[in-house]
Amino acid sequence: MAIMESTKERELSFDIRRTVILGAYMREWQMPEYRIILSKPATDVHVEVYYFPAVEEDGIVRFATVGLSAAHRPNGQAVGTEWVMPLTADLGGESVDRVFTYLCDLIAHHIESAGDSLIPRVMEESLLAPANWSTSAFLLDELSGESEDLEEVEVGSEGVQILWAVPITGHEAVLILREGVEAFDSYIENIEHSIIDPRRPLGNI
Repeated sequence: MAIMESTKERELSFDIRRTVILGAYMREWQMPEYRIILSKPATDVHVEVYYFPAVEEDGIVRFATVGLSAAHRPNGQAVGTEWVMPLTADLGGESVDRVFTYLCDLIAHHIESAGDSLIPRVMEESLLAPANWSTSAFLLDELSGESEDLEEVEVGSEGVQILWAVPITGHEAVLILREGVEAFDSYIENIEHSIIDPRRPLGNI
């Protein structure tokens, strides 16, 4: 009986988390179109990833997590953050399913391998990245280009930080690791292609 009550309590806790975080997303981006669930029954990992199509004419689609903040790493530490990945409406020539798969790979790796949630964090180039993208590395950083209301969402007494999850090129990853994210921001401001375009040229840094 105690086990059943514990399970019910966890389910209620997640339902509340979903209601608050998904509600915050929907106030900004309207209704999601698709959802997938990343779940590991032997652990407490249960992460939902939602796809939000472009709102009106902004041309930006978003993949956003719910539940990543409640997942625990092998060291017992809660992740404490959620991710938003903005992309151009064409998804860099890939399907929604392919982006879902890639994002789930990144999430699983982050839970298993990242010892904390400090940002900025760079994941170097990976063969798991979609084949049509030039951006095979990955950056987690403070949310940018979104409403300030999304920077931190209050779930009860817990402040959940929403992070920007951005595909970057190998050259850009080296720049961040070598000179810091400020140098990367300056670089992005001076190129013709958008930071959310996963097929932008590799560039010379």
